[in-house]
Order: sequence, then structure tokens, then C-alpha cells
Amino acid sequence: MPYKNFTMKAVARTLMLLAMSLFSFCKTTQYADAPRPPEQYDYNQEPPLISTIAIPVTISINDLTASLNKRVNGVVYEDLSYYDNDNDGLMFRATKTQPLSLYLSGQTIKYRVPLKIWMRKSLFIGSAEAEGELALNMKTTFSLNPDWTIGTVTELEYYEWINKPVLKTGIGDISIETISNLAINRSRKTMTATLDRLIAQQFSLRPYVQDAWTALQEPVLLSEEYKTWVKTTPLSIGITPLRTDWNNIYATIAVECQNDVTFGEKPYFRPNSTLPNLRYVSEDTPGDYQIRIATDIPFPEAERMARTIMVGQVFQSGRKKVRVDDIQLWGNNDKLVVNSRLSGSFNGNIYFIGKPVFNPVKNQVEVADLDFHVDTRNFLHKSAAWMFKGTIKKQMKDAMVFPLEENIRTLRTEVQSSLDNYELQPGVVLKGTIDSVVVQDTRLTPTSIRVNLFSKGKLNLDVKGL
Repeated sequence: MPYKNFTMKAVARTLMLLAMSLFSFCKTTQYADAPRPPEQYDYNQEPPLISTIAIPVTISINDLTASLNKRVNGVVYEDLSYYDNDNDGLMFRATKTQPLSLYLSGQTIKYRVPLKIWMRKSLFIGSAEAEGELALNMKTTFSLNPDWTIGTVTELEYYEWINKPVLKTGIGDISIETISNLAINRSRKTMTATLDRLIAQQFSLRPYVQDAWTALQEPVLLSEEYKTWVKTTPLSIGITPLRTDWNNIYATIAVECQNDVTFGEKPYFRPNSTLPNLRYVSEDTPGDYQIRIATDIPFPEAERMARTIMVGQVFQSGRKKVRVDDIQLWGNNDKLVVNSRLSGSFNGNIYFIGKPVFNPVKNQVEVADLDFHVDTRNFLHKSAAWMFKGTIKKQMKDAMVFPLEENIRTLRTEVQSSLDNYELQPGVVLKGTIDSVVVQDTRLTPTSIRVNLFSKGKLNLDVKGL
């Protein structure tokens, strides 16, 4: 019986010790989270960058000459009535027999047109025919109209006889150079008007400028891997004064535009087909572009990198120690919040906060001035002040490092590859070079740590046919 009492007392004591042990265990594994900093972001849009895209225009005189020779062929003037021109009793035909030649002189095109002349003159005794050859020396002064068409004024400067016309009659050949000159002077208005029309049609800028203006608005895929698109919104368009050498007419069309970079699917756009009127710009208008390209470190990727370093780390101060079990990241305006899940002598979440900045020497994002969040600091002062003496803050700061050198190098390579020869549409090719890529700033988005890259370079839009 005494043995039984002893046994019952021993069991009761054991149960009491077990209960106390469980109570103590429950007490030490209670979670006591510090106040959680809110997740919030600055949604203000970044100001757009204004770029200038240069569209070099070259009009070859050789091409223009070949085209005019093809279109100005055969009979260029004909009057087969004796009664035209106040009953002058004269029929007249001018036929191009040899290629015309062109050269440039300032804002003037000068050309020589060889012609074969045939005439028939009404006489008292019937009629007589005459033939001859001459070369017309003409000039066309050209200018640009507000609607991007070419204005031309063609004049006959002088002409020279190669073979003077002789009237063949039954009683002999009679020189009728005076009559021929009269016929040529009467026909000059028709011939110069024809040349005006053909030249204006041949190198009208409007169709090409319209194509370039519309094609430029097509979004360009800069990077297949990063799904990076640049969308251009043209704001204005101008052209430098025309300049010439012996072989070509030159000008540069300058398009001022905004460039927006987006990620993901091709951005929606509605082309503005209304071509603004022509305006002249200075010859020293910069032909460079500037564009803001964002490269993102998504929060899941940044968390993965931080966890690789921090999860499993144990920090100790005296007899107290904690283990890092998890890391989470989010934004608090321009600051990065680092949520650390701890277990051990302290069980719960504590929060660090600092500002992400780009280190240009190491090409990496770091978190400057990382420290305990003010609410976490106040909370730990009351419950776990010993944690301030440990190295957890320093280790956490060392872990908040995100390299970007590979991202920047890859993105630059892919963008340059795209700009080597990007055909917007048949005959309209975008070409460019990247001169520099620098980091402009670092900011936080709801999904990532974003580093804005500021890129400068040259863009040309080649429009075939000019």
C-alpha cells in the first residue's frame, strides 16, 4: 500500500513536470511579430524623353536623269495645224533623239535636251518641209512646298542649233532659221510645263515622308528574350534646307518623338496618319535619340538570391540565438522592405528597410543604409534588445546585392542587334547604333526592383526610293 501511494505521487509529479515543460515550450515558441511596414509604391509616371530621329534624304542626279530620259521620250511637242497660233500656217514637231543630260547648280537643275525639229510651212504655191537639230538648255529652280511636294519653275535659258533647218522647195533650199526660232519660242511654254510636271512627280518627298511618318509608329521588338518593345510617338517633323553637290541633292528630315518602353506583348497603338506641314529646322539639329530602357529584378528572383545567402544562417548574442528561416521583399515608397522570418530565442518576423541604389563600379544593385525598421527597433527594445548586438543587420545588408552586369550587357547586345537592320515595312528600314548605356536611377515597382537605363545613340530611317 505505501508502495502504491509512492507510485501515485511519482506519476503526479512527473505529469506536473511534463505540463510545466510543455507550458515552457509553448511559451518559447510563441510568435511575436514586429509591426509590418505597409506595401506602397509611387505610381507617378516618369517624364517622357524627347528624341530626334534623323531620316537622311539623298536624291541622285544620275537616277533622276535616267528616270527623266525614260519618261521624256519621243515627241515632246507637236503642232499639226496651220491654223493654231493665230493662223501662222506652220506645223511643228520636236522629237527627243538623244539622252538629255543634267547637272546641279545650287538650288537649280540644269539640263541639255537634244531635239530633232520637223516643220511644214504653208506657201502660196503649196507647202514646204524643213528639218534641223538643236539642243535646248533649260534650268529648273526647285523648292519645297508646305505639303512636302516639290515646287519647280522651269525656264528655257537658250538654245543652240546643231543643224540649222533648211526649207526644201521645188526651186531650192531656203534657210528659215527665223521661222524656226519663232516656233520654238511658241512651244517653250508647253515644253517647260511638261518638264515641271515630270520633275515634280519624280522626286516628290511627300509619299516617302508619309511612309516614314506612319512606319515609325510601329512598335519595335528590341529584345526577344526580355520581351522589350519600344513604341515611338512622333510629335513633329521638319527638314533641313536642301543642299547639293555635283551628283546629289541632300536633306535631313528630323522627327521629334517620344519613346516608351514596355514589356510583354506587343503594345497597342493607333497610328496617326496625319502628316504635319513642312517646317525647316537647323542643319545642326542633333540626329541622336535618347531612350529609357528598364531592366527589372523581379521580387521572386531577388528573394531567391537573398535566401541562398541568408536562410539557415544562425546569429548568436551570448546564450541567445536565432536562425533565418525565410526572406520576403516588397516596396515602401522608395525604400525596400526586407521581411526576415526568425526562429530560436526569438520567433517571428522582423523588418529591415533601406534604399536600393546602383553601384556603377560593381554593376550591381545594393541596399544603402539598411537598418531595422523604426517600428521593429521599438518592438525589439521591449522584447529582444539583445538582437541589436549581433551581426544580423550587417549580414543582411551584405546579402542584399543583386548583380546586373550580365543583364545590361545582354540587353545592350540584343538592342544593337535589332537596330542593325530593322525593316518596319517594305522599303522602310530603321538602323541605329548605341553609343552609351548608363544607369539613370533605381526605383521600386509592385513586382520588381527596376533599374532605369538611359541609352543614347543614333537612329536613321532609310526610305528606299529616294
